[in-house]
Amino acid sequence: MKNFFSLIKDDNILLKIKKKSEASFWEYQILGLFYYLFNLSFDYFIITDKKIVYVIKDKLIKIAEYSDFSNLEFNSKNDIFYYKSIDNQEQKLNLKRLRLSYEEIQKIKKVLNHNI
Repeated sequence: MKNFFSLIKDDNILLKIKKKSEASFWEYQILGLFYYLFNLSFDYFIITDKKIVYVIKDKLIKIAEYSDFSNLEFNSKNDIFYYKSIDNQEQKLNLKRLRLSYEEIQKIKKVLNHNI
């Protein structure tokens, strides 16, 4: 997990969403109360001035560089995050697994609108 933090250590963090990972049905059934009490894994969504980082259960799902901050878009209806990669290709990132709350969605929108 510390690996992906070293990849963005020199970047300016514009948005950071961190939340405890959710247990799946089978994980919860097998480990029961212990999993609930000792769940130490986290989910992250981080936007820096150069990169996008998406981590689920402390596993790096996506780290990508984007070309222009003004091209970042978020569709809150289906939790899809759109950006253009360095080579100007349209990319999308599904944030459903992050289970965004209303407040987190508003935080994403505020950061995207504020820094334009």
